[in-house]
Amino acid sequence: MAARNLSSSPRLAAGNAAPKIIAVVLVLAVAGVGAWFFFGRGSGPAATSTQATQAPAEGGAASAGATTPTAAATPALDSLSVDQLYKEARAALNEQRMVSPVGNNALEYYIKILEKQPSDSGARDAIREMFSTFASSAESAISARNFDEGKRIMDLLAKADPNNYTLTILKSKLDAQQKLAEREQAQAQAKAEADARRAAEKDNAATAAASPTPAAASPTPTAATPAAAAAPKASAAAASAAPEPVAAAAAPKPAGETRDAQLVRQAPVAYPQAAVRRRDEGWVEVEFNVMPDGSIANAHVVDSQPARIFDRAAIDSVQRWVFNPALKDGQPVQATLRRRIEFKMGGG
Repeated sequence: MAARNLSSSPRLAAGNAAPKIIAVVLVLAVAGVGAWFFFGRGSGPAATSTQATQAPAEGGAASAGATTPTAAATPALDSLSVDQLYKEARAALNEQRMVSPVGNNALEYYIKILEKQPSDSGARDAIREMFSTFASSAESAISARNFDEGKRIMDLLAKADPNNYTLTILKSKLDAQQKLAEREQAQAQAKAEADARRAAEKDNAATAAASPTPAAASPTPTAATPAAAAAPKASAAAASAAPEPVAAAAAPKPAGETRDAQLVRQAPVAYPQAAVRRRDEGWVEVEFNVMPDGSIANAHVVDSQPARIFDRAAIDSVQRWVFNPALKDGQPVQATLRRRIEFKMGGG
């Protein structure tokens, strides 16, 4: 019996110690989890902050790198393959880079494709479809008197389609605007010189009027006093009369050629298909203005026979005519003209 009691004591002690050990282990585990959570959260924001700090720098580097191809687009243009050129052309169209910047625009990409593959129908069709858009950019540059930009775009269009009639119109407008700018510059210079001469003459006249005459300086009257008295009057009259011829010479009446507007090129008339089918014939009388730069404005139908059948075709044709502007004393002026356009089967 005593032996049994002794043997059971260790088991009893072990049974009593087990819950304590488990409790200690659980406490240590909870403490470990709490320490990990505390220190893990404490280091988390720092790591996040570090990543956030590095991200803009990396983004900035990426942005700087992204701008590099654009800046280097011009020298790399020749090295691009046809597929790459098509990709760049599509991107340029999406970003509305039709004709600029130089070396990085849709028109130059399509032209480069044709230089590499002259028979490429895709590039040729794209240029033909957007030719009027490209030409409008050139016309806007010319109207703004950015002649170098306008000529650059025209030279590119000439590479793509040298026989396009739109180029003839653009060249005429460029020449007219350049001549007008030269005339305006010469007129401004002449006006400045005339103003300077008039100012100098006015100063000279004021100085002469303020200066005493020799007769007035004589203190003693003599027998020649009447003649001396008449002398200042004659001098004053001469002084007052002298500036008039000079003033007239300073502002000469403008002289130069005076003529009506001159037709340089008449665009062909498109015979309406409906009128062709009905074999209709007739005429349209169109009135329009030829502006000082040679362009056509305010074209409208005055009379037509039959009414409204050929009106649109006549207006479209007149708006593509090319004129040298009317001149008055050598200066371009606006002129109003009226023309009758005949529509006959076999010729218009």
